Amino acid sequence: MLHNYLTLALKVLRRKPFYTFISLFGISFTLMILMVLTSLFDAGLGKNQPLTKRDYLVVSPYAERSRTEPDTMLVIDTLTLAGGEVRYDTTEEIAQNVVSNSIGPMSYRFIMDNLVDLESAERVAIYSDGDFTDGFIDGRKFTFSSYYTNADYWRVLDFDFLYGAPFNEADIEAAAQKVVLTDKAARIYFGELGPDLIGREMALGRRTFTVAGIVSRPLADSPMFGGDIYLPVTTADARALASNEIDGGFSAIFEATSPRGRQAIKDEIEFISQNFQFPPESDYNGLRVSSATVIEGYAMATVQEQDPQKALRVLFIPLSILVLLFVALPLINLINLNVSRVFERRSEIGVRKAFGAEPRDILYQFIFENLVITVIGGAIGLLLAILLISYVNANDLLGITRLSLSYQVVFYYLLVILLFGLLSGLLPAYRVSRTNVAAALRG
Repeated sequence: MLHNYLTLALKVLRRKPFYTFISLFGISFTLMILMVLTSLFDAGLGKNQPLTKRDYLVVSPYAERSRTEPDTMLVIDTLTLAGGEVRYDTTEEIAQNVVSNSIGPMSYRFIMDNLVDLESAERVAIYSDGDFTDGFIDGRKFTFSSYYTNADYWRVLDFDFLYGAPFNEADIEAAAQKVVLTDKAARIYFGELGPDLIGREMALGRRTFTVAGIVSRPLADSPMFGGDIYLPVTTADARALASNEIDGGFSAIFEATSPRGRQAIKDEIEFISQNFQFPPESDYNGLRVSSATVIEGYAMATVQEQDPQKALRVLFIPLSILVLLFVALPLINLINLNVSRVFERRSEIGVRKAFGAEPRDILYQFIFENLVITVIGGAIGLLLAILLISYVNANDLLGITRLSLSYQVVFYYLLVILLFGLLSGLLPAYRVSRTNVAAALRG
């Protein structure tokens, strides 16, 4: 039966080349764009290295310091109309008013003194971003984005090490001049990539570092791992490490023992924030250390919103509506096109029904035909998407971010093809399966 359906579907597609071309173009173009968008979101939010433990992590990129002072506020209690005049009953109350605040990354000392010993956290990664270091070789100068990290950084974030290994606690303790760099940075600096680079020296700033490891450049552009080179935190500026201020250049990532344990980490951070004691000479008297899951942090950074739940709503609700509209419009057009295509074959359907074909046989036939053309269009769309993704990644058209082409993306793509074929063919097939035999034979 399926063989007969397939043979008939292919013959029908050759019968109307123009309709077939329009259908294939609409399907392949729509599915290609959907795959590219899925690839983009998978690169930013998927469980790709170094974020395979995404569901166990709580990110704390900054702390907010504020100063609140009591202030007298006028409150309108009631509004009355007496003798044609509007009268207000007001009272005064004392409330806390924020008079100043400051937001930014934290100091290394503040994190070490207050955040590294959370009971709910299995590990704490410390890192700094936003630094740049000049590298020199053979009279040439290169500028690299540099990160200073602790040893747990390499356990919390599981980078794909192509060669070598990360620096460890002993290296951190000894302030060893070792460096981990990305494959792209290795090619830029050394002009090559291979295991022979491990142990080679790099002139960075006024110091010489030894290459300890080379990692594959992550897909996403994230403040957590957007560096070209990674150095032991103890090789950073000694003044920055010794600062007793709250603000500095460092952030933290906490790893929980389970996805549910993330809320306990958030609660501990909130408790520390509320009970933090500022020195008497401080200009601030309130502290809030940020804490969010990876997806919440992504949303907060994208829409510039400090409330995690609100950031998720602001980002994903409009985005979901746009995606639905993007899918619905070509889907409706394809349904209309399929209605026109199948109703041209009413005479054929009438003949089949006259010879005993059941409505479900007609329904299955036309759904199968639509699935065939959807699969063909999906295959074309997949090929176009692969070519587009390869071109974008090869030319770094999205900067640091590269599009993902993982098994999950391909799986979602195949699932969309199946749903697209069923939804676009179900209504026309159902309507034509209910065609009256006599009316169909009359044309």
